[in-house]
Amino acid sequence: MIRCVSILTWVAVLSGLVSAQQPARPQPVPAPFPVPSAPPPPAAPLIQQALLPVDPALRTGQLANGLRYYVRRNARPANRVSLRLAVNVGSIHEDDNQRGLAHFLEHMAFNGTENFKPGELINFLESIGARFGPHVNAYTSFDETVYMLEVPTDRPGYVDRGLLALHDFAAGMQMLADEVEKERGVVIEEWRGRLGAGSRLTDKQLPVLLAKSRYAERLPIGTPETLKSFPRQRILDFYRRWYRPDQMAVVVVGDIDPADARKLVEQRFASIPAVTSPVETIDRAVPAHKETTFSIATDPEAQGWSVAIAHKRPVKIEATVADYRQSLIQQLATQMLNLRLREIARRPNAPFLGAEAGGSGLGRTIELYQLGAAVPEGGIAAGLEALIVEARRMQQHGFGAEELDRARAGLLSSYERAFKERDTSESSGYADEYVRAFLEAEPIPGIEFEYRIASTFLPSVTLAEVTAEARTLIRDENRVVMVVAPEKKATPAPTEAVLRATMAKAEKVPVEAYTDALAGRDLVEKPPAPGKVTARRMVASVGATVVTLSNGVEVWLKPTDFKNDQVIISAYAKGGGSLASEADYTEASLATSLVGIGGVGGLNPVELSKLLAGKIASASPTIGTYTHGISGQASPRDLETALKLNYLAFTAPNLTRESFELMKRRIGGVIENQAQNPAYVFNEKVDQLNTSGHYSAKALTVADIQQLDLEAMARFYRDRFSNAADFTYFIVGAFAVEEITPLLERWVATLPSTGKKASNFRDMGVRFPSAVARDAVKKGREPRGQTVVSFFADTKLDQYEMHRARAAASLLGIRLRDILREELGGTYGVSAAYEDSLPLSGHGSVVVQFGSDPDNIDKLTGEVMKEIERLKAQGPSPDDVKRVQELERRDLETATKQNAFWLGSLQTVHMLGWDPDSINRRQDRIEKLTPQVLHETFKHYFPLDRHTVVTLRPEQP
Repeated sequence: MIRCVSILTWVAVLSGLVSAQQPARPQPVPAPFPVPSAPPPPAAPLIQQALLPVDPALRTGQLANGLRYYVRRNARPANRVSLRLAVNVGSIHEDDNQRGLAHFLEHMAFNGTENFKPGELINFLESIGARFGPHVNAYTSFDETVYMLEVPTDRPGYVDRGLLALHDFAAGMQMLADEVEKERGVVIEEWRGRLGAGSRLTDKQLPVLLAKSRYAERLPIGTPETLKSFPRQRILDFYRRWYRPDQMAVVVVGDIDPADARKLVEQRFASIPAVTSPVETIDRAVPAHKETTFSIATDPEAQGWSVAIAHKRPVKIEATVADYRQSLIQQLATQMLNLRLREIARRPNAPFLGAEAGGSGLGRTIELYQLGAAVPEGGIAAGLEALIVEARRMQQHGFGAEELDRARAGLLSSYERAFKERDTSESSGYADEYVRAFLEAEPIPGIEFEYRIASTFLPSVTLAEVTAEARTLIRDENRVVMVVAPEKKATPAPTEAVLRATMAKAEKVPVEAYTDALAGRDLVEKPPAPGKVTARRMVASVGATVVTLSNGVEVWLKPTDFKNDQVIISAYAKGGGSLASEADYTEASLATSLVGIGGVGGLNPVELSKLLAGKIASASPTIGTYTHGISGQASPRDLETALKLNYLAFTAPNLTRESFELMKRRIGGVIENQAQNPAYVFNEKVDQLNTSGHYSAKALTVADIQQLDLEAMARFYRDRFSNAADFTYFIVGAFAVEEITPLLERWVATLPSTGKKASNFRDMGVRFPSAVARDAVKKGREPRGQTVVSFFADTKLDQYEMHRARAAASLLGIRLRDILREELGGTYGVSAAYEDSLPLSGHGSVVVQFGSDPDNIDKLTGEVMKEIERLKAQGPSPDDVKRVQELERRDLETATKQNAFWLGSLQTVHMLGWDPDSINRRQDRIEKLTPQVLHETFKHYFPLDRHTVVTLRPEQP
């Protein structure tokens, strides 16, 4: 897997909202994180000049050969351990004739090593419940390669065998000639999978952003010329030259005794010979430049117009308490600037659809701070001017006291939540943090110490300090302006001369101090008189209490201890978009988008953010195909706020003309260029074919958006949320039933209601084709193919049948991976999944999809059909069934300790009228999977006379 810094973040989110990025922690030239002999005692006063300590729960050390290790006990998830091998080697270490070999080497780790024959490691890991992808993976970036495993700890030998695999990655890869040749095809297909507008734009931007550096010409994926032709000896040479123990770290975090883990690490890794020669120096410098440089990248398939200003600066080493405090100040400045940008984006005729500021690492020597905006067609110059003006406003006038108070409250609440969750945090999060500590010298003082810094210093941060930091974020030197635009004759991208003139103009625009317009008010200015609980019953089998409120609403309550600071909420009613006519379906499907943009209670989303600063609470209306409802979450202390937002979604949605026009503008900006996107056109074709051309699967067009009817949209929304008795609520998380009951009586029992359920699903006539159907899309310029094969699978919503269909699809996915990827080298990834038709039966399906060379589509599709025919005729092997069973058992172990699992499961069994105790019988359903059962499943749910095939090939071969 490839991982590298995305320089086109603002392009990727076509909704017009730039991906939010917290300022990255500084990333110095890699060196092991200095570990003091002991952290300062918790009671010691915070001295700003003091070095940041290391979390006392962490055990770290160094073997005689130079390899470092990080070990920690953590009980979430139980009976699991997260393992990492971090190698301080990436694509920047490649010679010109080795382009792509660092990443290719990562692939070879799973294809034959000293202790695992080709294919043996993946088979072993899946046999113990570790899924390829979520639990077994690796990535290569410019600067590093990281291998990741998650294995059970409840059976002898599993952890040791996982560490044995990491040992082999470090020093035991064999690079067998046959395996290298087979893997060429897989890596070429991974290269092929990135082809498209995004990669072409990146290839144009990188040489400007990273000019005159090795990074500019060292994308981890490499070049197809090298990947197709390099001799085996060349990758062996790279491995032996760069994979050395003094450039590696092993991380072990999970449900294991640290002393035992450390002993296992020593046993497995101490035997790797030390390398006595000095580590070779790689030039990571990105040369500075005083003049602003420009990159204007256009592409026929570009999905929108965007402009960004990026300031490059040397990485700051965050080593002391004072350094950490300064990073908090940068986060405050960024939060306040982003709220201003969101506010501007809501104005009529705003210069951008959405904008965002943020910092990110870019290699090991520099970091970026960037302002980016998605703009309307032809709006590059106006968007650039607006970004510069707002940056100047921030730097000249700073921020207001109210802005700082809100940002401070929000940042502190995020630290407080992390602190509260310190005992329920996942091992994988800690493991990844320690990888960054080794590779990037990220501080690892632990959340207790970090929360202490934040709670101590955030209240004392002054406006002057924030303004001073803001003035360092965007400067004239080392500045790059990057533009992305579709290629349109009628609306050409601006030239560099136009951009320079725009910037000069923006520098002369008089800027006044920002005016904060929000006056203090309550979220709900006139709270309703509370209703009451009229009935209560226990569902002991699932640990739930069900209360009925005086307005007819039923609420399922399941307190848990899975997370200390999380409560999640879901409510559903039968109906959703199915209750709309075909003529009004578009309005129905977008009605909640209108509320999302408009807000509730007379407050738009920006105003709500201001009013609720420091609170962790949300509640958003949803309208799906067959249901409508509410989705929300909160910190336990802010649960009442979430219920107030739920109340306002029913009683006071902002369905205004202003919000309507803003919604049309934003959605129109998203979809106006999607017809040029091959993947979008292809997916629409799949949806259309698999629903027999149903109107609910039709893709939106700009004309559809322009013809939207506000009154129809508002009417449909109000109708769906006019009778609370139609809804059933599910609340799961860290709360006590007796404490939440008064809140339900105040904010849920008072929702408008007739007292009786009236809404129901409507069968819209969505049907899978009755025979074999095929279609083909020719779109795009690159030699990139895509195939989706779908089989009719109507389980009639029987619990056991649905489970068997999912298990069969899972098994098929494993078999196709072994054939299409491992044996034939024909694809990077293939998946198979059962898609149900909840809540109505009649059009479920099993969907197989893979990418490939367009010339291989027919061959690989034939292999898919051949394997399905074999499974229908012979059934699966006992070993494959056991593998699927163990994967499901292990998935269930962790799922049942997650709030989201219980929320979704309770809602599903309620909607389908199943016994709630059936949730607990999932293990029984797993145990009843046998080769004979799945043989019958394959015969029944993979009809060769009722399936669809859709292919994507380029317009020109």
